[in-house]
Amino acid sequence: MSRETEGAVKNNKFSLYKKKLKYGSIATVITVVFIVFVIVINLIAGILTDRKNLKLDLTKEKYYEVSDKTTDYLKTIDQDVEIALMGKKADYETSTAYAKMIVEILERYKQSSEHISVEFYDIASNPDVVSKYSQNYNGSIQEGNIVVSSGDRVKVMSINDLFTFEQSAYGSSSIKGFNGEQLLTSAVMSVTDANPKKAAFIAGYNGSSIYSPYVTYAISSFYSMMEKNGYEINMIDIFSDELNPEDYDIVVLPAPVSDISEDCIKKLEDFLYNGGSLDKDMIYIADVYQYRTPNIDEFLEVWGIEIGDGWVYETDESLTQNAQIVVGSKTLQMPSAIASIADEKYSESLSNTKLPIVAPRARSINLLFDANVDRTTSALLKTSDSTCLYPITMMDAPEKDENLIEFGTDANQETTEAETEASTEAPTEFDPDSAEKGSHVVMALASKTSMDENNQQHVNNVLVIGGSAITDSMIVSSDLYNNAEFVINSVNQMCGKENGIIIAEKNVSVDYMDIKASQARVINRVIMFVIPLSVCVAGVIVFIRRKNR
Repeated sequence: MSRETEGAVKNNKFSLYKKKLKYGSIATVITVVFIVFVIVINLIAGILTDRKNLKLDLTKEKYYEVSDKTTDYLKTIDQDVEIALMGKKADYETSTAYAKMIVEILERYKQSSEHISVEFYDIASNPDVVSKYSQNYNGSIQEGNIVVSSGDRVKVMSINDLFTFEQSAYGSSSIKGFNGEQLLTSAVMSVTDANPKKAAFIAGYNGSSIYSPYVTYAISSFYSMMEKNGYEINMIDIFSDELNPEDYDIVVLPAPVSDISEDCIKKLEDFLYNGGSLDKDMIYIADVYQYRTPNIDEFLEVWGIEIGDGWVYETDESLTQNAQIVVGSKTLQMPSAIASIADEKYSESLSNTKLPIVAPRARSINLLFDANVDRTTSALLKTSDSTCLYPITMMDAPEKDENLIEFGTDANQETTEAETEASTEAPTEFDPDSAEKGSHVVMALASKTSMDENNQQHVNNVLVIGGSAITDSMIVSSDLYNNAEFVINSVNQMCGKENGIIIAEKNVSVDYMDIKASQARVINRVIMFVIPLSVCVAGVIVFIRRKNR
């Protein structure tokens, strides 16, 4: 090889080396720039995600989102609210998917209002933080609690309170639903309410439960609905406890299975009269599981209300919903009449007026007058003209004995259920086709108005609901009906409280796929033999084809 040729080769190699170095350097710079760009984009995205809530929830039930109802409400808050989780943030974010759900939802609360702050406190290493809230809270605050506070008002709940559970046939429990948004929003409403309403909930009569075991879930559901919407509730025994107007704004008499004494009626009258100042309210719930109640009937008659001896039966199937309700310990499918709103002002605040309101086994309410001196009555819910009354036989209650269920316990339930069933024994024959048809009121409001010496108006209200099943737990927890929102908004409007928020529970239970043993064997063989064999055959075919190219 000549010197010229050798030099040309060397120059060519050097030129190729320079070209490789040049393009290699450019590639390296591009790679570094791209990596830096990705890092910056991730940082910006992280900041925007935290500040502007740009996370996308792809779960079917939207576990990590809050409803528009909550968002709209939080935007109206003008007081600072702290939501404190007792525990390390890292523990909440990494322990379980359910704990992570709570953290993500509270971030939405924080992003929805500048007045909401979310803090995490490790009380194991910093126990003094508990005293910050204990001075305004009588109970104990423990790790895992969630504390919602504003000023000197404090609400405390546990993580378990935010979930509902179901029992398996083997006695174990599993998480069924998430109602945390309802509870958290209600807690915020409670601590920011400048004028909270206090309610006396009559749960006992002379040491016994005042209502039938058949309606326990429905009554508990009504209690919970009020509590979740910011009412401060105290359970009382109407026979032995005081009903002082200075202590309460509203009294609830829920579906008494038996009549109450004249002295107890006097307590109710004195509470409503309030020394002449009025401005007290009452809720009475009737039900099919009641004996005759002459004292209560006489009390209601003064207010222009009469409870009928029959429950409303819808003969038009197109105006019927097959609603599930809990009766005693059983869940029943109940054909239920659809009720319409009789007074338009009670529908104005509903978020979705297209949802039906159902009235399962609701007793009819007769309005004895529209107006009488200082009292007026008005229908809130009524049924269609195609309904009739399914008669029930009202019987006198037996003498109280030791077998009656004790107030606050589940003892002797079978005896009480038998007695209650006898009290509502229906006729052996009933023909809805031949029964008289007509519209029936199933929820009504009676009011008494007076003017003081300063020409200021004062009002008493008695709200009457025809059946406890209208607020049954299965119905009010469903997003298929308007019962919960309509009832709580009616209660709020009656006593001058801001309209409440009803948020449906989210289903978080795991759906399992049931398969037969034969199907399991087939799936097992496919996974263990068919799929591996197919991969091997495909590999051999590819190898042979490449070798023969």
